[in-house]
Amino acid sequence: MNGPVSDETLHAFVDGELDLAEREALLVRIQSEPELARRVCAVRGMRDMIKLAYAAPPTTGAARARTHGLVMQRCALGCLVLGVGLFLGWMLRGVDREVNVASAPAKQPVGLSHVSLAVRPDPNRVILHVDSAAPEQMLTALNEAERLLDAAERAGRVMQVEVVANSHGLALLRAGMSPYAERIARMQKRHANLHWVACSQSIARFRGEGQTVELLPSVRQAPSAIGEIVTRLQQGWTYVRV
Repeated sequence: MNGPVSDETLHAFVDGELDLAEREALLVRIQSEPELARRVCAVRGMRDMIKLAYAAPPTTGAARARTHGLVMQRCALGCLVLGVGLFLGWMLRGVDREVNVASAPAKQPVGLSHVSLAVRPDPNRVILHVDSAAPEQMLTALNEAERLLDAAERAGRVMQVEVVANSHGLALLRAGMSPYAERIARMQKRHANLHWVACSQSIARFRGEGQTVELLPSVRQAPSAIGEIVTRLQQGWTYVRV
């Protein structure tokens, strides 16, 4: 692996989407290039921040500070394992706002936590993340998307919902595999502001394993799931991991 390393490649590395040869080549470079290691820490720190936020949503300033501290410690530890000396501030490079838990919509389904990077998160822009092929999780994603859009329509609000799938969650959006292909087509006809996004890194991994991957007609590809999620969070969207 020579030349500049793209953000998409770093997202794929942190997300476990690179094949063994690519991963080993990148690890060699990370050990010898402090700047590259810092970038990896920034991506890993953001992922951990998201995971901690929805796993244990802080409700007070003190709780937010403790969550922030846990993320910083985890990122610092990862950097030390890589064998480089890093400053913890790199974890939040490019993110200039405090992480806040968004106010959950009425009748929020059990087990779903809403997270945003915005001081005032936009409840009318929601990204739903699916990374499991478990039927109940895929169904939850569809039910939540439909619930949000129907509620907004009744209230006369313009709602944008994006469903992002990676890893085994890609099964939701694969033609010939998705158990909900017909429902997805119906939902797409009803709601113009509903979008489906598949992780290109996951697609490449499955194809590398010899699988044929075809997506449903309404699905677009993003370079990586984590990159799409981080971009949306920085734009003020509310993130929900199903």
